[in-house]
Amino acid sequence: MYMVIILIVMSVLAIIGTLYNKRTNNKPGFIIGGMFTLGLVGSTLLAIFDTVIGL
Repeated sequence: MYMVIILIVMSVLAIIGTLYNKRTNNKPGFIIGGMFTLGLVGSTLLAIFDTVIGL
């Protein structure tokens, strides 16, 4: 359960960082950060699904 909470916090911080890169017109940072964010959010959603429903 603690790992899911840590993943949620990391996902929120990654989204904030990606949006900051977009707002400051940092295109390479936006692309690399966006790919990292997509992977992290996908892992977080899978962990939440596993915690709630249980595979």
